[in-house]
Amino acid sequence: MIKKLHAFPCGFERFPNALFDPFSPSPGAEREIPYFFYLLEHPEGLVLFDTGVHPMLIADIKAHLGPEADNWGIEAKPADDARAKLATLGVAPEDISHVIMSHLHYDHSGGITSFPGAQIWMQRAEWDFAHNPPVYQAGLYVRSEFEIPTARLRLIEGEQDLFGDGAITMIPTPGHTPGHQSLLARGRHAVLLTADAAYEPDLADIARLPAAALCVSPDDMIASRETLRALRDAHGATVLCTHDIAFRTNIRLAPGAHYD
Repeated sequence: MIKKLHAFPCGFERFPNALFDPFSPSPGAEREIPYFFYLLEHPEGLVLFDTGVHPMLIADIKAHLGPEADNWGIEAKPADDARAKLATLGVAPEDISHVIMSHLHYDHSGGITSFPGAQIWMQRAEWDFAHNPPVYQAGLYVRSEFEIPTARLRLIEGEQDLFGDGAITMIPTPGHTPGHQSLLARGRHAVLLTADAAYEPDLADIARLPAAALCVSPDDMIASRETLRALRDAHGATVLCTHDIAFRTNIRLAPGAHYD
């Protein structure tokens, strides 16, 4: 089982409510969307779920994202670099054995290049989609962030138990993208990391879907949320959403707190 799970906030986006909730009573009001990545301590190695943003996005957002930078109200500081965050726990980039990607949008995949010794795990459908995305998601993928040597790449199809002991299990949750996946982590307690499959940890409003640019398939996203509900109930899991706007009260923030 995992020893500890650390949830690191690592930057923000700010944009109108309507993008996440088209039926919001105040669709034009701005909401603050956090970025997160997660460190899991397992007896067989240290594992990341997602990697935060690219160092160049922190240094010069427009140079890294181009015109897309104007769409999302991004705020990321040097202290938000995944390497800086991990250093607060005494963890160096070379200490990371595995990186599991929920998907390859820039706010999740930017730090891949910071961990050159890790094996990179993702759904094959995400890898294929990221190399030929439709125009409405093309700006969310930065090819240079995931130019990964073949020897480090682990493409999977379906559910995958990383160490074969039920501690860290990748769960396909398409909808946001075709190859999106979530993660079930099991230690003393179970934790379900949804990434972009769900944005509200109670999973109550299964049909509150984001705008089309953030939802490739509404049907798949609803089915994925049903999957997350079933996993939560079966394992009594705590649900952590990467973009939870109430993260300051809902999530135990690293490095000061953790899950076990």
